[in-house]
Amino acid sequence: MREETGIEAGVALVDWDLSDTFTIVPEYRHRYAPGTITNREHAFSLLVPREIPVVLAPREHTACRWLPAEAAARACFSRTNAAAIRRLLSA
Repeated sequence: MREETGIEAGVALVDWDLSDTFTIVPEYRHRYAPGTITNREHAFSLLVPREIPVVLAPREHTACRWLPAEAAARACFSRTNAAAIRRLLSA
């Protein structure tokens, strides 16, 4: 959390014991070690105050926004991220 957003997670980070393995689309494989064709994502959540400063990693992100969970799932580029949000909603 700190690396991506500047938010200190501390002990409030919850591991939902959910993961998804997917095939990396060819146009993004250059971001991974040579020969890597799959990736595994793990789902975590963090309860934060309504107003919390966010400091993005400038080499990785250009913007951020807070959305209700279903709107966040619809806004996801990644199908696996959208699926994780929806699984957390139904948990």
